[in-house]
Amino acid sequence: MTDKQSQDKQDTPSPATELAHLRQIVFGDAQKGLEQKIEQLGKALQAQLKQHEQQTTRQFTQLQNALESHVDQLEDKLLNADKGQDAKANELFTLNKNLSSELEMVEAANKQENDELHKRIDQDIATLSNKFSEQLKEALAQLTRVSNELNASKTDRKTLAKLLSTVASNLETGDDE
Repeated sequence: MTDKQSQDKQDTPSPATELAHLRQIVFGDAQKGLEQKIEQLGKALQAQLKQHEQQTTRQFTQLQNALESHVDQLEDKLLNADKGQDAKANELFTLNKNLSSELEMVEAANKQENDELHKRIDQDIATLSNKFSEQLKEALAQLTRVSNELNASKTDRKTLAKLLSTVASNLETGDDE
């Protein structure tokens, strides 16, 4: 190849460069203006996105801080409620324990009093039984003695009736004559 042919090849632009060159000629300034506007819009969009991102980050941080604050407040309230419940539970437990102790003491005292009362009643019953048994024996002995005396002296029936009436009266009134 000669120099002229190689120079022709170099001078002959490729179709892509020719198209670009034609575009430059036809749309040159308008394209530059559009490219600048697109670039400005891109920068403005990036600035706004960055601003929105910062704002969103700030809002999320505020929201997270508010949530943490509320969670801390709720935890404090729950802790106070738990302490209050524990204190009341302990108070009720102590009260229950004291009442149980008092109830046991009262039951023991009542049992002791009941046992003493039963003993006293049993003793009184035994004393009364012995007294009535003695009076019955005495009455029977007196009746037997009177009956023997009557048989021995052969008194009449009226005297015997009066005597039995007197014995019966003595038994009713409890006179030990």
